[in-house]
Amino acid sequence: MTGEDDSLGATLAATGQAANLRSGQVDLRPPPPGPGTPLDKEMVKRALFPRRGGPVRIGRFTVLGQVGRGAMGVVYACYDDLLDRKVAVKLLKTTAAGDPAAGQVRLLREAQALARLDHPNVVAIHDVGTFEDRVYLAMEFVDGQTLGAWTTAAPRSWRDILAVVLAAGEGLAAAHAKGLVHRDIKPDNIMVGADGRVRLMDFGLARADPSAPPPSEATGGVSAVTLTSTGSIMGTPAFMAPEQFLGEAVDARSDQFALCATAWEALYGQRPFAGETLAALMASVTAGVVTPPPRARAPQWLRRVLGRGLARDRAARFADTRALLQALRADPTRRRRTAAVVAGVVALASAGVGAALLGEQRTIAACEATASAVFADWDDAARGALEQAFVATGAAHAAATFALTAPWLDRWADSWHAVADQACRAHRLDRTWDGEQYGRAFDCLAEARGTFAALVRELGRSDAASLTEVTGAAAALASPELCADPAHLRERPMMRFDQRAQVLAVRERLARAASLAAAGRYAEGLPVAHEALHEARAVGWPALVAQAEIRAAALAEETGAYADAEAGYLRAVAAAREARAARLALQASTELVYVVGYRGTRLAEGKVWAEAARTQLALLAGAHPLEQADLDSTLAGVHYVAGDLGEATRLYARVLAAREAALGEQHPRVADSLNNLAGVRYVAGAIDEAARLYARSLAIYEQVLGPSHPQVGTTLNNLALVHEATGAYAEAIAALTRALAIREATFGREHTLVATSLCNLALVYEATGAYDEATRLFLQALAIQEKTFGPDHPQVADTLHNLATVRYDTHDDAEAERLLRRALAIYERKLGPHHPSTVSSVSGLGLVLHNGGAHEDALKMFARALASQEQVLGDGHPSVAHTLIGRGDTLIDLGRAREAVPELERALAIREANQVQPEELAEARFALARALWQAGIDRPRARALAEQAAEIFATTSGTNESRDRLAAWLTEHPAP
Repeated sequence: MTGEDDSLGATLAATGQAANLRSGQVDLRPPPPGPGTPLDKEMVKRALFPRRGGPVRIGRFTVLGQVGRGAMGVVYACYDDLLDRKVAVKLLKTTAAGDPAAGQVRLLREAQALARLDHPNVVAIHDVGTFEDRVYLAMEFVDGQTLGAWTTAAPRSWRDILAVVLAAGEGLAAAHAKGLVHRDIKPDNIMVGADGRVRLMDFGLARADPSAPPPSEATGGVSAVTLTSTGSIMGTPAFMAPEQFLGEAVDARSDQFALCATAWEALYGQRPFAGETLAALMASVTAGVVTPPPRARAPQWLRRVLGRGLARDRAARFADTRALLQALRADPTRRRRTAAVVAGVVALASAGVGAALLGEQRTIAACEATASAVFADWDDAARGALEQAFVATGAAHAAATFALTAPWLDRWADSWHAVADQACRAHRLDRTWDGEQYGRAFDCLAEARGTFAALVRELGRSDAASLTEVTGAAAALASPELCADPAHLRERPMMRFDQRAQVLAVRERLARAASLAAAGRYAEGLPVAHEALHEARAVGWPALVAQAEIRAAALAEETGAYADAEAGYLRAVAAAREARAARLALQASTELVYVVGYRGTRLAEGKVWAEAARTQLALLAGAHPLEQADLDSTLAGVHYVAGDLGEATRLYARVLAAREAALGEQHPRVADSLNNLAGVRYVAGAIDEAARLYARSLAIYEQVLGPSHPQVGTTLNNLALVHEATGAYAEAIAALTRALAIREATFGREHTLVATSLCNLALVYEATGAYDEATRLFLQALAIQEKTFGPDHPQVADTLHNLATVRYDTHDDAEAERLLRRALAIYERKLGPHHPSTVSSVSGLGLVLHNGGAHEDALKMFARALASQEQVLGDGHPSVAHTLIGRGDTLIDLGRAREAVPELERALAIREANQVQPEELAEARFALARALWQAGIDRPRARALAEQAAEIFATTSGTNESRDRLAAWLTEHPAP
């Protein structure tokens, strides 16, 4: 609920500048788009998009780029012109070790091996051929990561990793059933696709005759243990079986060994056999000396299974791969584990074991039973039911969404189990926790579990539209680890026993409201929250009232009822104070920073609430990096609206670092922070940095949420801004077209987000001069918005403003004025006279009136806009400069240049004191130069200012119209 969770239908002219009519509905989350029209910056364009020659082709395949490199070949992403699809093409390297002819034979052998397989866990082959005397293999393009990259990209539970190994094992078993031995199983040859499917790759060493000796490929020495060819050895040494080191014939059990070595590394973060050199590694493997893992990241039964697969003697391994897979799947259920512990206690008692030991075992059994309670909410049956519910939505991405969502729920349940067991043992076994502390922990865990169970139930009710929210909702679950933090538990209000039943009933309703919010069903969740709030007030426990107020206010905010949200958060602060609940007070205060300072643009009040929240945070015991990050993020949005880009950048960068450290680099909230920081850097003119940040954000969203997730569409919209700012209109249109397709497929063709994408696309076409296409898209968006919201909604006004811009561009000033007046009336009624969107339309109307010759009316509009900007934003905000320049231009055209000079002097001073686009600085200097010259005041300075503006336009490629106008003025006004 802090700023980054909000998708804005903001406008590029939302701060009321006079010199720019543009009001594009972009998706920055936050900050909203800042002042200034993105201009065509040729230098940045050349840096980001260097000139390319003609396309490179391999056979019929057009090369898109290199995606991988190995010892024997290079893999390229290519486009198959014939079948209209993306493929991966592996091309044999001419510098490969050994005889190139032997390498060609090897690659052809890979093609032949793959051609004999048709299995979902084996990469599919499409074609094989030669290119300039080099063999190429065209295969299925897998959009994903290698197992090694996948395990480090995000936190993975041992169950997540085991699922991938099992899938790869299925592909391997299929190969063995065809009489093929892979001979090079390793993490780099197992791909985890973005669709969740696992593929086994690189059958270049596969042989149908395992008894045949391997070919000789002398390399002249080996210095590392990750090489693929080492002397007469084929394979990767770190994962090779003893028989491969000894030059003996290999069979399917050699692949079994390699698969277990791969699983060992993925599970434990280290390889099973030590050795920094080939000789040392060979000694460890052939002696069968397994290095113990550094910590117990997987259960003992799994370690035993892998240990058998890693046996020195192949006869001691499993009979075949199917037997290995069966053993890997023989994970006793969690309930069986609990039953086994209990049975062990009974056995100890029957055996007459000492009372102390028996008591300890009973305590362990009881704690395990208590901790395993969470698995009643999330077990195999619950997983299966949720998967079926997703598939039943009929959404094309249902299976992939489940594959992305389930691991987050797995991790949460495992974490709850660990914390519950830890708390129980600390109280009952170690005696380090007293009864009160354990009671607080137990209550904390019960509340967390209730929220988790409610979310699982709600996710099972998802439809095709809300399915897009489920992965993010699972990832956003608060960690149960707080319930093991003594400082947090001391601050947690203690529930009275005689209120327990009523409190639990309210909590259940609040959990339901929270799960509806997490699923994006805000309108449905709001009445549930109100019911919970009513019941909480009846109970009369202030801490519960504060929780309910926060939940109801958060849902009101999501539905756009900002006044109701603000009132609710204020009541929550009062209730939290009465309950002495510091964390609840901090949460409500942080939200008030956002609602008051950012949403309401009451900047001074927002900063006061930030100071209050900072004080509350400082009074909490211990470190609270995520709470600090939430506060910094909301405050950054306020500084952005205030025009302090430097402070906004500093805070967003700090938020990013904190979330990366606490959540890992691949968490959705990290992507949110990247988006926010990119938005600020974009407005500050750091286009290349914004492009890099947006690209990284996009990569995280695609990996964590899937390539068809709506948030991917939002980030594509933001990337399109960068492309447009550099004049790369084709790239901008491509990104926006993909975003539009994602939203249409997810929400249907008449959804409001589809209308937003249509507006964004229209803005780019407008920038290219394709005014008819821009008009068509704006009208299509307007029809959707009027049908959904009615004719009197701010989003309707946004699109009317945009249409007015097109009419202004095509010199239809009368229609532009009509559209702007209608938009302005909506803004005034719905948002008030001082809202940035209202001021933007006032400024735009002033510009249209000025252009049409109604200079006195234009001056009135500019004066009104200026008064609002100074009141809301302060007299030094960059947006004030836009309006001052509009007023100055109008006064010059009225022949009142002397009056314009102080206005334009002030505009230039504001822009020189702030981070603005270079073209904006040039604009201010040229406007002042015209006023000085016409007024006959210091014409040498006027000429100097104009020349400085020309220098800026020469280096930044401002608009042709601006450059031509300036050049003509310099010609007509020679230096005195």
